[in-house]
Amino acid sequence: MLSRERRMRLFDGCQAARVWLAVLTSVVADEQVETLALAAMAAVALAAAFVALCPAAPAPSLRDASPTTREDESHVL
Repeated sequence: MLSRERRMRLFDGCQAARVWLAVLTSVVADEQVETLALAAMAAVALAAAFVALCPAAPAPSLRDASPTTREDESHVL
């Protein structure tokens, strides 16, 4: 299960990817690239819907919570 913050970051990343794929679709004249970009948009939309519907992880107790985790340090988005 993903935390609420991770789900929000992932959902926002999916939305940003869909915007760039839409730009690619409108700019490129090649039909095969356009079809591939549209298929990728559909896949990203499915991923975003899954993340939005995925249940949230239970909140950690105050003793277990640390201010910085390895995941936060290595996050690229």
